[in-house]
Amino acid sequence: MTGARWRSTTGRFAKLVALASLASLSAGANADEFSYSYLEVSADLSRTRNMAEAPLEDDAKGRLFAIAGSVEVLDAFYVKGAWSRETKTFGNDVAGTPVDLESRQTLAILGAGYHTETGERTSFYAEALMIVDFRVEHSVPLVTPSVSGTPTVTTVQSGIEGNGLGGALGVRHWISENVELEGQLSRLHTSADVPRTGREISDSETMLRLAAHVHAGGGLSVGGYLSYSKHTDPNFDDIRKLGISLRYHF
Repeated sequence: MTGARWRSTTGRFAKLVALASLASLSAGANADEFSYSYLEVSADLSRTRNMAEAPLEDDAKGRLFAIAGSVEVLDAFYVKGAWSRETKTFGNDVAGTPVDLESRQTLAILGAGYHTETGERTSFYAEALMIVDFRVEHSVPLVTPSVSGTPTVTTVQSGIEGNGLGGALGVRHWISENVELEGQLSRLHTSADVPRTGREISDSETMLRLAAHVHAGGGLSVGGYLSYSKHTDPNFDDIRKLGISLRYHF
């Protein structure tokens, strides 16, 4: 995704938030209390910079599905869990042969958080996170040299298994009675083994995420989000996401 297209996407997202805000202003001036007990499903589409030596596409396309839950256990504390599965496809030229390479990443996270309110409209929170399961199944190119002519290019499956730690800082703010904005800065660090090669690898991700939630009543809210993340692994760097979410607060 080019810079111009990404700016256009963020512009449309901002306009949708503004329209939702204006539509909700007539409902009143008092915002509801912040709830940290909810169930959520979300999905997104992403673009990742393709760092291959001969990429067929500048960006790798991705899609994610996630389920998350959070429960308040004391006045200011809560526990949470999340599970996600993300698939990405890279199109590369390997030894003169076009090859589609796919990765499938599964992530399970448990954590605990603390929140504090500033007035009636703003809530700040901090979270400690533990990656209890990190798995990646991906295809890698296999080049077989030829005595004469071009080499033969096939793919083989490889896997990565690990865990890790992380944390997040965030802020939630009511801009009207039923429209909430949320910003979050998070960092996750994973350590993993590659059974096929016996290697040990590590990677850190820093992500900035901006979201809007429109509360429709009955504990339901519909949201949209944008995120951008940087990785220490250059093969999964410069990731831009656009997604939607559905929450049920209880």
